[in-house]
Amino acid sequence: MEVTKNDHFKLEQKEGNEARKVKYDGLSSIKSQLEWIKRQLEYASFSEKYRLRYNLKRGEIYEFDWGYNVNVEFSNRHYGVVLADSNEYNPLVIVCPLKTNKHGAHPRSDLDLGYIPGLREGVKTLAVINQIRSLDKMRLYTKNAIAENDEIVVIPVLDQDKVSLILAAYQTLLYETCE
Repeated sequence: MEVTKNDHFKLEQKEGNEARKVKYDGLSSIKSQLEWIKRQLEYASFSEKYRLRYNLKRGEIYEFDWGYNVNVEFSNRHYGVVLADSNEYNPLVIVCPLKTNKHGAHPRSDLDLGYIPGLREGVKTLAVINQIRSLDKMRLYTKNAIAENDEIVVIPVLDQDKVSLILAAYQTLLYETCE
């Protein structure tokens, strides 16, 4: 059954086995939401004690905590590439999430970056262009946000030609959505 709200939104009521799957995923979803709330409390506690001073450079790849998000938005920990320099006094950084190419690339939202040394040997990496966003540097996964340790894991820098490809693909995506 399809219900149309207007020209831009459509709602579909799920039926049969799909409805049962939604109920099961609902329990999993609640657990994920509670885990995210716990992580938020840990971040809040950490930010009361410490001031982050990370100087992040364009092309550097880090592991970020994308949080608990809705449906197919990136959630939890994933690698991301820094798209613009962010000095130590800027609390935000612009990041493009990365994922493996094991399920194939979406032609409009994924950019194949090929093999990135030090990330996942023998596995191609995709930049997920339609999920670029700014993140608080608190989301940079470091051991010290969880435990008392200053370790930051840095993956080798993505070459600037590939960063430029990401930015060009993002610009194209934005341009196409405006048409």
